Amino acid sequence: MSKVTDSANQDAKITLKGIITLSRLPFLLPGLAALITGISLAIIEGYVPDFGLIALSLIGLALIMLATYYYNEYFDYEGDIINRTFTQFSGGSRAIPNRLVPRSIARIAGISSVVILFAIMVIFFLFYFEKFSLLLPMALIGAFCGIFYSHPPFQWAYRGIGEILIGGCYGVLAVVSGFYLISGVLSTDMVIIAIPASLTIFGVIVANEFPDIEADRAVNKRTIVVRLGLKRGSQIYSIAMLLAYPCMLLSIATGFTPLIALAGLPVLLLSLGAVIETVRGGYDKMESQKKISGFTLITNLSSSLLFIPAALIG
Repeated sequence: MSKVTDSANQDAKITLKGIITLSRLPFLLPGLAALITGISLAIIEGYVPDFGLIALSLIGLALIMLATYYYNEYFDYEGDIINRTFTQFSGGSRAIPNRLVPRSIARIAGISSVVILFAIMVIFFLFYFEKFSLLLPMALIGAFCGIFYSHPPFQWAYRGIGEILIGGCYGVLAVVSGFYLISGVLSTDMVIIAIPASLTIFGVIVANEFPDIEADRAVNKRTIVVRLGLKRGSQIYSIAMLLAYPCMLLSIATGFTPLIALAGLPVLLLSLGAVIETVRGGYDKMESQKKISGFTLITNLSSSLLFIPAALIG
């Protein structure tokens, strides 16, 4: 452990504010929104919900995301401490660099989240596995991709594939799992419905990499933006965001209500706003980076949740 790290552990005190900041609670919303979308669409189709299983699943997903964030904070510390261009969306929670908690607490919190998650999996195995057996491997895939986003030995974020894995987990995997845990059916229709959420959460990760590029490069964190550079990275981001609304319309081909074309208009407008800001060179300006990240996060939430009112009305 470096001298800088030792100092961070010695000087910082454990505070409630520090733990809350470290947990990055607003960033639980994308994964939960996608899972809730799948759950809601199954209920709207007439499947009878088991609220015990719903509660277990929501808590389990939250724990996977929390473990992911805690380990990110611990293993990304060297990059976060030298980052001077972060925004409220990037550069981690800043809880450890700002001495709100010792660095060691992030690792302890990550381990604790995994232990509680294991207990939930045991409860699931005892009461729900026989009827919903595929939910366990889906949860394990999500945990594997999330926990090892920054955690050695895989460190997906350092290998240029973390954005893709998180896109799959926070979108397709979450929506499909949500529908399955109510219906017991693995639905290919849900895969189509989930694609916009996967595209836009991919966009969220890439947008948040714009301000962090120099710090990430310094610690050899080979994100997509580090590998491709700001301009090409912004082009990949723009393509993903522009595909979100057309992909929402693809759901009509599966039999989903055409009202999604109207309900999804906020996604079109928000994604266009973010892309226009990016194309104008905003990917390299801090104030614009904040706008791009904010628009992208709201777009992501909308790209899954707006299927719910469309299904209810349609």
